[in-house]
Amino acid sequence: MSNKAAVILGGLLLLAFFWVRWYSSPSAPLIGQKKPPAAVVALSEITSINEVKLEGIADQVSGNKSAVINGELVKEGFKAGEVEIKKITKNSVSLTIIGKEYTINLPEEGGGEK
Repeated sequence: MSNKAAVILGGLLLLAFFWVRWYSSPSAPLIGQKKPPAAVVALSEITSINEVKLEGIADQVSGNKSAVINGELVKEGFKAGEVEIKKITKNSVSLTIIGKEYTINLPEEGGGEK
């Protein structure tokens, strides 16, 4: 194989590598890739408070509050599987999981828990 053919083949292989990498995970950086976040558990599948992630709380026009937990929009009284939403305040959500009551707080702006 000539040097020119080897350079072209090497370039095509490099291009193919980056193309596959881009389409398999377009948001992942090529260098210094971080570990992907843990899979989010559907509310109907939750059996432990460790599987719950409070992502946000919003006031509705009606004055009621709603929350986003594990990517799902919930209101007071919501039930799914072993989870029941009891109370939503501006900074926290009270819920029961398998009959045990918990209160989870919104993360602070810096990323820590309150």
